[in-house]
Amino acid sequence: MGFDVNVTLSKKAAAKLAAEKEGIVVFASYYGDPKPSAAKHANEVGLIDLTPHDEEVEIPGTGGHARISGAKVDAKRLDWLAGPPDVNVNVASARKSSSVNLLGCDFIDGPLSNVQGAPVTLHCGLIEEHVDTKLKS
Repeated sequence: MGFDVNVTLSKKAAAKLAAEKEGIVVFASYYGDPKPSAAKHANEVGLIDLTPHDEEVEIPGTGGHARISGAKVDAKRLDWLAGPPDVNVNVASARKSSSVNLLGCDFIDGPLSNVQGAPVTLHCGLIEEHVDTKLKS
């Protein structure tokens, strides 16, 4: 259930993260639509959460590779899905130098099968840059 993400940064984001000695965190959660017989296990938006907590991978503030292992997926819950699992991935600053997130980043939200194989590149800029983030799936 693992896959790879490559985080790239705008020049301004790279400079700010370096100056602040800030890191980057990639968050992943897995989910899916419930079988009718498993509807009672669905969350408040009608989906099955496959991960009790997001998988978090910290990478340096320079960006780069993050391996999402899928190790936090509760395999028993896969039987509750009506189809294949989906994944949601977001990227944020690690909040070492500031209590607020500094980054606006592309994100992943869709079928897990679409992100397995070649690494998916997620580009980030500073929130103040008003980066046009994109859904990658």
